[in-house]
Order: sequence, then structure tokens, then C-alpha cells
Amino acid sequence: MKRELSEYEAFVFDFDGVLADSVELKTEAFARLFEEYGPEIQQRVVEHHRKHGGMTRAEKIRHYYRVFLGKPIEDGSLSALCNRFSILVVDNVVAAPEIQGAKGFLDFWYGRLPLFIDSATPDVEIAEIVSRRGLSKYFGEILGSGRPKAENLVYILEKHKIEPKNCLFFGDAASDYDAAMKCAVDFVGMVPESDAPLLRHAPHIKWFHDFSEIPLPADNHNT
Repeated sequence: MKRELSEYEAFVFDFDGVLADSVELKTEAFARLFEEYGPEIQQRVVEHHRKHGGMTRAEKIRHYYRVFLGKPIEDGSLSALCNRFSILVVDNVVAAPEIQGAKGFLDFWYGRLPLFIDSATPDVEIAEIVSRRGLSKYFGEILGSGRPKAENLVYILEKHKIEPKNCLFFGDAASDYDAAMKCAVDFVGMVPESDAPLLRHAPHIKWFHDFSEIPLPADNHNT
């Protein structure tokens, strides 16, 4: 984040941990998926998940099988685990509290400039979650893990004719930051604490605990 908010032409948001306080719900779901392998494996899964927000669930599950369990996972088994994960989390994410100030922030900027979601959650699932939370109207695009985050960003920039320097990405994970940097998009961190993995990955960035800390421009929208 290099400029005042009012100088940007578009905002892009990750979802979990940025708009909804739902990261730990997914942590619990990953622990459930691997409970048959015992507490040591569960702990390694949980630690990895917390440090690598923004990776897709399929990428994480493949990694856990290959690195933690020492075996590959077939596509059918991977698909079944991803489906089970979805069942465990969707209703809970829909019901999760918002990150403080998120709705008010969206309300303020809605109609002033285009807003987008770029999430590592599967496309259909993130669209359902956003819809059930009553937020769909705010976003010109709701993009999930059908493509990597950087490719989603490129799609948004090209389709909506936005120069990268005029776009700001709100994220809570290293993968969010890396996608923004790959696309030359400005970035601001949304993290709950100063020792968050994102800040260890990119300690120089501008960051906030939540949206209530972000100063809004004077409201002259109707003047």
C-alpha cells in the first residue's frame, strides 16, 4: 500500500481471514481430515496450514500425504477428501463472524470503485459462501481456486482494464502477497497479530489488524 485509498481504482480481497474470521474453522477441518493418523501428524498439518494460508486445499492435502505420510494420493481419494473438507466447513464459514469493520468498509466503497474477491477456495464454494453471507452485490468478480491467485489477478486487471499500479490487494497470507507482487499490484496485510506468518514473510508491508483501523476518506460521494 503505497498511496491513499482514494487514489486506487480497484480493490481485490482474499476472503478467509480478510473478510471473514474463518481461518481457524479450516484449521479444525484439516485436523479432522487427518485424525486417523494420530496427533503428531495432525499437529504438523495444523502448523503447515496456519503458515501457508492461500494455498488451495488440494495442494495442501497432496503435500501432507507426500511429506508427512510419505505416500502419494490418487486423484479419486484427493477429490473425496476435498469434498469432505467442503462439507465440514461451508456452513461454518457462512456463519463465521466478519473481520471487524469489513462490512462497513465494503459499504463505503461499493459504487465508488470496483471490488473483487480472489480466493483459494473452490470457485463454486466461494460463490456460495459469499452469496449466503449476503455479500455478492459488492463484487464484480468472485474468483476461486480454478486458477492460481496470480492468474485471477491478471484476469481481473485485463478484463476490467485496470493498471496494476492502480489496484490494491487485501490479503492475510504469503501467497496473497506473492501473487500481488507477481502482478505488480499494491498490497496491504490484514492480520490479527504482529507475529503472523505473512509479516515474517514480508516484514516491510503496511498492515492492519482489521478494517476498523483503516482510515476512510471524507464521504463526499453525493456532493
